[in-house]
Amino acid sequence: AAGAVALLLFLIIKVKLHAFLALVLVSLLTALAAGIPVADVPGALSFGFSNTLGSVALLVGFGVMVGRLLEITGGAQVLADTLIG
Repeated sequence: AAGAVALLLFLIIKVKLHAFLALVLVSLLTALAAGIPVADVPGALSFGFSNTLGSVALLVGFGVMVGRLLEITGGAQVLADTLIG
């Protein structure tokens, strides 16, 4: 697991590979290194991504709603002005 994280960071920071592509590549390599048969790798990756997306989607959705509400009411500008000056 530590090697996968190190490879992911290397690909993103040093190679400048897009984070999503690096994540998919490292996930693929990790699945193969874990002994998952090649035919089962796409299903395993799809299952993992969908589980993660399912648990994060609600949080992201609420964040978008609160952000939009702050923008419409002018709260975002007040917050930015307070933080900057």
